[in-house]
Amino acid sequence: DGWGEYTDAQWAKMAPWASMRMQTLWRTVAGVCGAYSRALATLAKHQEPGLTEEERHAMVRQRFHVVLAMQQYAKFADPARGSYSAHQVAAVEGLLAAFGDWLSIAFIDEEVDNDGTHRYFSCAIDRDCPMLAQAPGAPLGMRRPKYRIELPGFPILGHGKSDNQNCAIVFTRGEVLQMIDANQDAYYEASLFLPVALQEMVGSSAPQHGGRRAGILGFREHIFSDIGLLGRLAADSEFTFGTIIQRTMDWPLEARLHYGHPDVMDKLQMLQQGGVSKGTRGLNLSEDVFAGLDLALRGGWTKYREYFHVGKGRDMGFMSALSFYAKVSMGNGEQAITRQWTRLGLQLPLHRLFGVFYTHVGFYLNQVLMTSALQAFAFMCAFFALGQSLDMTFADGAVGLSSSYFGLLYFVFVVASMLPLLLETCIEEGLRAALGSVANSLLSLSPVFSAFQSKMMGFYFEATVHYGGAQYIPTGRGLATAREPFSKLFQTFAASHMQDGMELAALLLFGSAVSYEWPFYLCIVFSIFSWTFAPFLFNPRQFDSPRWAMQDLNSWAAWMCAPRGADPGASWVAWADRQQQVRRHVSVLWLLFPSTRLLAAGCSTSLALMLVPVGPFAPTFAWTRTLTAVTPPLAHGVLCLLAAPMFVCRQSKDAAVSPHVLFALVGACVTAFELGVIEWQANTAACVLFQKFMTLRFLLDVADGVAARRPEGCACAPFHDACRLWAHSWRFLRDFLLGFLLAGVCVALSCVPCLARLHAVFLFQTRPQRKARSESRPSSTTRSTTAELHDQVDNHVRRLFGKFAPQIVNAPHLAA
Repeated sequence: DGWGEYTDAQWAKMAPWASMRMQTLWRTVAGVCGAYSRALATLAKHQEPGLTEEERHAMVRQRFHVVLAMQQYAKFADPARGSYSAHQVAAVEGLLAAFGDWLSIAFIDEEVDNDGTHRYFSCAIDRDCPMLAQAPGAPLGMRRPKYRIELPGFPILGHGKSDNQNCAIVFTRGEVLQMIDANQDAYYEASLFLPVALQEMVGSSAPQHGGRRAGILGFREHIFSDIGLLGRLAADSEFTFGTIIQRTMDWPLEARLHYGHPDVMDKLQMLQQGGVSKGTRGLNLSEDVFAGLDLALRGGWTKYREYFHVGKGRDMGFMSALSFYAKVSMGNGEQAITRQWTRLGLQLPLHRLFGVFYTHVGFYLNQVLMTSALQAFAFMCAFFALGQSLDMTFADGAVGLSSSYFGLLYFVFVVASMLPLLLETCIEEGLRAALGSVANSLLSLSPVFSAFQSKMMGFYFEATVHYGGAQYIPTGRGLATAREPFSKLFQTFAASHMQDGMELAALLLFGSAVSYEWPFYLCIVFSIFSWTFAPFLFNPRQFDSPRWAMQDLNSWAAWMCAPRGADPGASWVAWADRQQQVRRHVSVLWLLFPSTRLLAAGCSTSLALMLVPVGPFAPTFAWTRTLTAVTPPLAHGVLCLLAAPMFVCRQSKDAAVSPHVLFALVGACVTAFELGVIEWQANTAACVLFQKFMTLRFLLDVADGVAARRPEGCACAPFHDACRLWAHSWRFLRDFLLGFLLAGVCVALSCVPCLARLHAVFLFQTRPQRKARSESRPSSTTRSTTAELHDQVDNHVRRLFGKFAPQIVNAPHLAA
């Protein structure tokens, strides 16, 4: 593959060069140590011209110190442990050799006594620490800690990051801390303002409120990861949040807290409140914001300035960007139930309370309400269309209201989401640049991404508030050029987006009898497209090859029909069970109040009873047919109740046909027979199907809750298993139909000539060259698909560097 031709000396030069061009720890340490030390040395040279260079260097070392919190150092640096990694140890030694004047590394060490007791220590090393005895065959080893402080117990209480930070505070010097993430950078020009920033916190000139100085000082960030379509969208979002939004939160809302880095903190105030972040697992998923919450509860205050900034890298791929939004949404859902927010809401004055609420929990609640409004309008569209024969007096007014205002309000929502970017770009670069930025965002289909993002934030926020179970999601900061398989995209976004998009489409079909205005249909169809197809639209090389699309379809079908297993990535049943695990510890009241699906089922049943009235009981077949028209499809449920004990007990991973597949087919046949019993009429057929669809949606939620919580224990085990099998049958049919339609669309689009080239231009803003395409063709017909995929990745990366860094592609050792 050519990578083995490089010598160790070439790798030693290439690794730092590559690290400085991605979002790596090396880039962060190099930026902070290099820019800050050079800036402070320059200031010392002009302020103290009589000092020698060595004296200035010593002065800077006294005032500037970088503590790198590397929690896992003891695990990968100790040759006696199985997790030893010579490459990682060499990288750490490279950091100490290059930046040892300013750098020390804090980590957590563990010892096991002879009696089996585990002891934990917070340790620190620097360049002057000697190496411990090296094990045979290990080129490098662990350094002897310079400081070693025993901890009272196991220190990892949360997800690791907060504990890592708090264990490293003890090794810092001075009264001021600046928190820097591992995806940031620093600039020499901005670092010249460090003395001004320090005067905001310490000294006689530091402003004070209520007799105390600011506890947190926030700064803006420069986003350097605006590469490719998704990188630019994420960069625009972060640019807006880091400038105009935080400026407004600081004043007049007085609602700014702490949102990560590069905030500067008063070390004394942070130690008084227990550290720079909170570490309870799940509850403190967004650990940074609690520093601002605790500071506000203790009477402290924060401020925001824009004369100083650092660099920051954001997510550059669809999966990683949305994983970040899912993480912060779950974190805000957990924040909503904490005592800090309760106390803050009771103590803040009204004008600050409004600002703090909307810019934090209220923002995510707004995403939930927006999604619920879309579903409610779609339901109303179907409900009034099917009930137009009843001559309801308020129906015409409701239809007119939806036609007149829904499209307008949705348009205002989209414009409002883009307005901060327009205003901030206009302030900094002028009106022409602002309009160009907005036009570029529209051409990049940023509203599609924003609609998908809004749905995800609302889904995870609502699920966390209802069920809890927030989890840390590692996002990564790599350059997203790899093609995600269809099955992975389906597993990731089906529950949160695609299934609701399918329901919106079904409700829109039920409401086709009434003609609403075109803005209404435009907004609903736009939401359906965004929720169902956005993952494939933003997936690199999604439409490159029909053969790859067919392989995606085959692997997805195999995953759908696979027997039950422990891995959700290998079986649809395991994936479906994993989706319902959050229901195990939730109250049953969530199924009843507030339940939009119960309300929809009740409204649709009332409509069906008005259109298909059921007379008094009569032991006749005609009365049974009428009753069947207004009851949910329960015949398949009775069959599952009878057969569940036998199938559950005999279920095996090696079964030829999975029970959920078999019962899905049986359920379809039984339900078709049950529908055949009904006496269909042209004016009520759609209403009957609508009522059955809405009641089935609610009953599936009830069955999932029963199967997950298993009330009454083993005494009702057959009923629990029957509910699970019945729910799996219907959900398998829904997911199979949904996935087959989406995969079929992807296969059809893959067959369109030149669409793959347009898609690459759309995502990477690079035009494929004929030479590169000819080089990517396989030299043999027996070449594997994996090798072709790697070639395509290399070519896309080569074209991307060709646009943004042509000197790299033109280098002799890379152009060959």
